[in-house]
Amino acid sequence: MKPTFATMFLVALTIALLAPTHSSAQPPDTVIVYANAPGSGGPTIEQFIGGDTTAAGVQNNHVYVLQQTGSVIDTPYYYQAALYPKGDITIIGKTNPATGMPPVIQPWKLLNNTAPSNFIIMNKPGTITLKNLYFLGQRIDSVQATANLMNISGSPDKIIMDHCVIDNANGTVMNFTGTGGSVFVTNCEMRNVSNQFWRSGVLMWENSPNAMDTVVMQNNTFFLLGRSIIGGPYPFQYFVLNHNTVFLSSDAALNSTHQINATITNNVFYGVDAHGIDSTSVVGPPGPGNDAHQPYGVIMTDSLKGYETIYGITEQDRNVAVSNNAYFWPQGLLDMWKTINDTATTWYIARPTWMNPQTASMFGNPTGWPGFVAANNDSVDPGFDASLVSTSVTNLVQFEELVGWQTPFGPWKDAGAFRWWQLWTNPYPGHVFDRVPAGWNSWSKGYPVPENLRYSNTLLQHAGTDGLALGDLNWFPEQVTDVQSKGNPIPSTFNLGNNYPNPFNPTTSIKVSLDRSGVMSLQVYNVLGQLVSVVEEGYKPAGQYTFNVSMDKFASGVYFYTLRQGSNIATKKMILMK
Repeated sequence: MKPTFATMFLVALTIALLAPTHSSAQPPDTVIVYANAPGSGGPTIEQFIGGDTTAAGVQNNHVYVLQQTGSVIDTPYYYQAALYPKGDITIIGKTNPATGMPPVIQPWKLLNNTAPSNFIIMNKPGTITLKNLYFLGQRIDSVQATANLMNISGSPDKIIMDHCVIDNANGTVMNFTGTGGSVFVTNCEMRNVSNQFWRSGVLMWENSPNAMDTVVMQNNTFFLLGRSIIGGPYPFQYFVLNHNTVFLSSDAALNSTHQINATITNNVFYGVDAHGIDSTSVVGPPGPGNDAHQPYGVIMTDSLKGYETIYGITEQDRNVAVSNNAYFWPQGLLDMWKTINDTATTWYIARPTWMNPQTASMFGNPTGWPGFVAANNDSVDPGFDASLVSTSVTNLVQFEELVGWQTPFGPWKDAGAFRWWQLWTNPYPGHVFDRVPAGWNSWSKGYPVPENLRYSNTLLQHAGTDGLALGDLNWFPEQVTDVQSKGNPIPSTFNLGNNYPNPFNPTTSIKVSLDRSGVMSLQVYNVLGQLVSVVEEGYKPAGQYTFNVSMDKFASGVYFYTLRQGSNIATKKMILMK
């Protein structure tokens, strides 16, 4: 008989309680990788890392530092083929002190006029860490080449991206077809991600029915997306979207509706899903199971549609919390929808909403979905720079008109079909999403991009659940500095303190010590091994922290809280007594 998830969790919990909480493993070997252009005599980046293996064919070193030198930006790190890691790898870019720019990784134009479409193909267990890198999706002749920055299959352990920029790619940053694994994306920016001949551009696409364990996206910016942040027909076990800024997208920002557990907090959604949906596709009554026939919403959910059996859960076990988010559609998009709808006859654009009827019906049904909670989500203009908004919205409207809302094509005489293939006749040279005004240089906290998405609305600048600004905090470096300055000196050990008070009702505090910087998580489980709350998750500098935990929506009883960072793990018990 197969052990249940709860049984496996309790066994793992017992091991965690008895195991030491600090890893004594030695740091991995580190090597420097220099930028060698093809034909220069030295190996290109994928040749160097891919060839760095032992006689047994396993990865020899694990940390690769891209070292820039000189007073100008070095030759980009070109790759001529995909890199196939043989195990854990970490690629870290060293910022050029003379220019402030991180290393650029870029596909090479091959002799047959093609280019590699993937930078990394991971088909073995292992962890990939990418930090302080600038991925450019176009060749040296400005032709887009990158289809998927990473193709992940097999059983990966973890994917970590921190302080990276993905620019002008035309597909998916991470395409998953494997089993399990976790993803942490922090302090990154995706910009101009869409094919000039195709509506595309997704940070992460889940193509496997074996749901990923944990996906955390925190303090990121998504600037002019052709499609979505996440998508795919399959669920994630747990999804966290916290403090992100989404500035204009053609498709639904969150194009994945079957989340088992999700926390969506402190985000700004500005001008998302500009395309809307053809009204002739909106059929059937609202409600779970009708996700293919609903208008788009910023927040969209659907029933698990049979995944209950796969994961051993019910709809009542799902937990989706959506709070303290701002959403807004600028006037340029409102005008476009009105103009098109005023001239339509048998159809119209069903413009996006905050929650479509199906999603609203689930959040409004505490019997069917008691774990679905939404609060403090408001339609508010953040107040981005007016000139940047005007230029960017104009380009996005031009893109939407180009794909066929207003131009009949071929046998389709009405203008109501989304015809992305019409982009092959693009009358505008270059990338549709790449024409934004110069001079928006931010250059703070590792953001070498030409736009600045700091906004002026002072209410939103302190509207987060943590009292901080909604959206990506990298645009508010004084708040990031303020948070970091409250930390204590770096501790010598990894430690999880006892919560106080204990027993408690309904709030308690937990102190943790991190002896190194990295991605961490502090999570709360019930006695059945079910994850009930994510207290904190994401990248944290080494230091001491105190986290406040509120359990006012949970029943009295015993709970366990677990702190994880890398190979370190510690679990302790607390008692909620109402």
